[in-house]
Amino acid sequence: MNHILIIIDGILAKHFLERLCFQKSLSYFFTIVYQKSESVNLSEKNEYLEFHQFDPTSSARLECIMKPYKQAFIYMQDEFETKKTYEALRGLDLNLEINIMDFWGLGINDKLCHLIDARMNLSKRLTDFLPDVALTAQYIGLGVGEIMEIKIPAGSIFAYRHIGSIQQKRWRIVLVYRNEKIHFIKPSLILQPGDSILIVGDPVILQSVFHNVKASTGQFPVPFGTNVFTLIDMKKMNEKTQELLINTTLSLVKKTNARKFFIRIINATLDKTYQKLKALSLEYENIFFDYTNTNFKNIRSFLEQNDVGVFITDNKHFEKEKRQLFELKIPILKVGTMDFDKLEKSVILSSDESEIENQANVIVDLSKQLKLEVSLYYYHPNRKHSSELKDYFNSLSKLYDKNIQIIQSNLQNPILSLEYKEDLLQFVSFTPELLDNDISKIWSMDLNRNYYKLSKNYQLFIPMS
Repeated sequence: MNHILIIIDGILAKHFLERLCFQKSLSYFFTIVYQKSESVNLSEKNEYLEFHQFDPTSSARLECIMKPYKQAFIYMQDEFETKKTYEALRGLDLNLEINIMDFWGLGINDKLCHLIDARMNLSKRLTDFLPDVALTAQYIGLGVGEIMEIKIPAGSIFAYRHIGSIQQKRWRIVLVYRNEKIHFIKPSLILQPGDSILIVGDPVILQSVFHNVKASTGQFPVPFGTNVFTLIDMKKMNEKTQELLINTTLSLVKKTNARKFFIRIINATLDKTYQKLKALSLEYENIFFDYTNTNFKNIRSFLEQNDVGVFITDNKHFEKEKRQLFELKIPILKVGTMDFDKLEKSVILSSDESEIENQANVIVDLSKQLKLEVSLYYYHPNRKHSSELKDYFNSLSKLYDKNIQIIQSNLQNPILSLEYKEDLLQFVSFTPELLDNDISKIWSMDLNRNYYKLSKNYQLFIPMS
């Protein structure tokens, strides 16, 4: 866990410490150094706080607690002691990022030292109460966290993604800040590490989004959701299909970052699978039999309320309810003919570069979690090979530490060499064009429209704008 050093003194510092103790889901361990007991409230308990009482201007004493701190904060009421504490810290670590609450105008010339001008901030806050003065973003709105700015770190699951491919339920990205410039939102805009996004929405949801943005790779099904949902129609699905759906659900939750799963059973029939599901429902509380609904309708509200990020189904149900599944705007995993745990390779078939880029993060993220080889087949008879596409996937390969095989060909349609396979996970762009069932798709150059030729395999349909 990352460590942060906080050196405090005085009544204002005490209030700062109290606010820190009330923070939830802390991802850092805090070392608190104080000299006077009145600077802290030791009745406040938090497992992420460690206290030390000594004079922080002493380099020898500070050295005893020094470790690779992520940051250091100095919040003291005496100017001389603040300067001496800063000098002691800098002498022990030349690369430490230090933040100082500045009440005096210290004028420290240090690129790794950030001075928070208390006088300016207080004056600005007071000025905001004057009539006809525009409010800054910090004080706009209800002030309950409905507006938030988040910086995208390297390795974030939001990095290198088109905004249009990010599922935004009860929240929205409204602006992107890059290189001190404002970028207005377009679905085609690709987020880069170092960008800051301005988001608005439900304060509770924004807290979740914040942690998702800051999370490292390997987070699928985030950002579409956190849970997995499977619908089993015992009347219309044979025993083998039901078995595949159950095993795939359990395996997917075990191997990925999904929090939990829901299995809803409709049109129950008394057979071996029913007995197995009954036994599982005693072990897992989220397996339930629905005796009131007999079809797929009225399910969308349940998926939204339970933050479902993946919907698992079989080929027949997918084809029948394809339009409704498309409107859910979450990935749809269609099971194949063999056991999910026997998958060996994930493949991407496409003739559209922008389409591939939209899917890329989800593909590499999930493939790494499932420990599958990744192969990209790019086929377009009338277009030259793209070096930009290779460069893009090379950057993703480094980001996820995952080898990606890129196969570009203008001569042979890759479906011809893959249509007899059954151990593949194919990623398919779920676009409106897939909703048409006309015969013209047989001659289409769009490899997505020919997904049915690989229907024996597992296929993940990724929603596209």
